[in-house]
Amino acid sequence: MKAQQFIEAVNQLSDDDFQLILEGSAIIIEHDVALTTGRADSAYVIYELGEDPFTSSDEIKAFLIQNAEALLKEYYQFNPVSRQYFDRSLNKLFEEYGPDAFSATPDGEPERVLFVEDGELISEDASSPRFKYGMFMTIEDHIKPLARANKVKNWVQSGTAYGDYISVNVCRFSAME
Repeated sequence: MKAQQFIEAVNQLSDDDFQLILEGSAIIIEHDVALTTGRADSAYVIYELGEDPFTSSDEIKAFLIQNAEALLKEYYQFNPVSRQYFDRSLNKLFEEYGPDAFSATPDGEPERVLFVEDGELISEDASSPRFKYGMFMTIEDHIKPLARANKVKNWVQSGTAYGDYISVNVCRFSAME
């Protein structure tokens, strides 16, 4: 979720939602595309009133809008993007570069690698200084291009790509402030 999307989602919250926040509910990011309210001990909480001195919906709304970028930066420091968002974004990158671009045999390098940066899935090529740290699928066999593309698509559809993303970042997501 980008800051502008967050602001739009804040503006879509109802007065009842803000009243719930004043009463102790939290704002939760839903699949990286929407906001909802829920329990403060739920997963994917981006904001809870806590010790903030707000007494009205307008105060909370203004705070959220003014601090959208900082809230998102902190949120994505400790929370992964959702699988739905990850898969959607990766499929868009496949449309742009082709699925083969994100795979390599053990003795080769992919054309592109994946990173999640501030809640956005991005790809970089070998000109990036961090290229060697990016995520891609290793294909054990030298196989035909169509079979290779299918293996990469299955990597995404099976959830394995998302699992790889989580495992690469497990220490970051488990870190305590």
